[in-house]
Amino acid sequence: MRVLRAGAAAMLLGLTLAPVALAQGPLEMTTAYPAVVADPGSTPKFAVVVTTDTPARVDLSVVSQPDGWTTRLRGAGSTISALFTAPNPDVPGEISGSFSAEVTLPDDVAPGSNQVVIEGRTAAGVTARLVLDITTEEQQAGSVELTTDFPNLRGSTSTSFRYNLTLTNNTNQQLTFGLESDAPPGWDVEAKPSGEAQAATTTIDAGSSAQIEVTADPPNDATAAQYPIVVRAVGGPVPAEAQLSVEITGSFGLSLDTSDGRLNARVTAGSPSVLNVVITNTGSSPLTNVKLSATPPRAWKVTFNPETIAEIPAGNTTASSVPVQVTIEAAGNALAGDYILTIRATSQDESSATHNIDVRTTVDTSPIGYLIGIGILVIVAIGLFFVFQRYGRR
Repeated sequence: MRVLRAGAAAMLLGLTLAPVALAQGPLEMTTAYPAVVADPGSTPKFAVVVTTDTPARVDLSVVSQPDGWTTRLRGAGSTISALFTAPNPDVPGEISGSFSAEVTLPDDVAPGSNQVVIEGRTAAGVTARLVLDITTEEQQAGSVELTTDFPNLRGSTSTSFRYNLTLTNNTNQQLTFGLESDAPPGWDVEAKPSGEAQAATTTIDAGSSAQIEVTADPPNDATAAQYPIVVRAVGGPVPAEAQLSVEITGSFGLSLDTSDGRLNARVTAGSPSVLNVVITNTGSSPLTNVKLSATPPRAWKVTFNPETIAEIPAGNTTASSVPVQVTIEAAGNALAGDYILTIRATSQDESSATHNIDVRTTVDTSPIGYLIGIGILVIVAIGLFFVFQRYGRR
């Protein structure tokens, strides 16, 4: 009896599992581009889609490839030998899985047509094969280009120069490039893929291109001259280079100070006083059309001699400093006290260099006012004397 029961259970289990195995129907393996042209030493990659009628495990293997070639089947970043198919949320009714086939060619492979065959097998014994046709050609040097529409830029040392370059991969393979640069001493030059602040390399598919962003910052003491910069993309058949240049017009800067370095002055209300100031070119390029101006208290008058300086040369010499006389005339009714007078020097050329100082100005009242006051007191005293003389006896 026990034997009969065990046999019946086994039969029932077999009938239950049989439909699942039999339900594993047709198996297909496809790739969008089954035939490619590749260079010696390259690694073409194929995105493969596996479809079945029902979810199933599919074992994968490489059944044929030329001698010396290496084919790796990858999925989720690992080397695989099987996958499971499942309903595809992007394609209603499709049950599929995917992997990548990476075929590495030897460096010395001869030109010609070659095939790599990949096989998939389900648990039910259903098989399908995918044939990859790879045509090899002689690798052509100089098929990577690094170009820009504006290789020459011009500006001062305060400018951050930016170049937009195009890196084009004209080979038959996907390439990964590292970016290098040769710059003058003291310069800070950086080359990186556009939009990728932290990336050190860029990968470009065959026949495609990528944008490269180059920034060049000169040192503050760079003199006016032409500076060459070389940007290089390394990773192709030969390095691709772009010849760039920057024309430095020099740095622009000026400083304004009093002749004795003290930012204070004494003036008399209603009377002109002279303050001596010095304008110095602190940059590496000449300054032209330097104009002086002031923001004085209300009703004050401030004039300059000279008011405009045609040119102040650079070079840290005596000629790079120009003395200017500032005549300050406080209002006649100005009260005694301290006032702030702002003096400004501005270059009217392309540099727009400017500097200003605040001078604390102490106002003393005019001695004429003292004399008038004394005179009034004397007159009042004399008047009182005669009044007492005339009416005092009564």
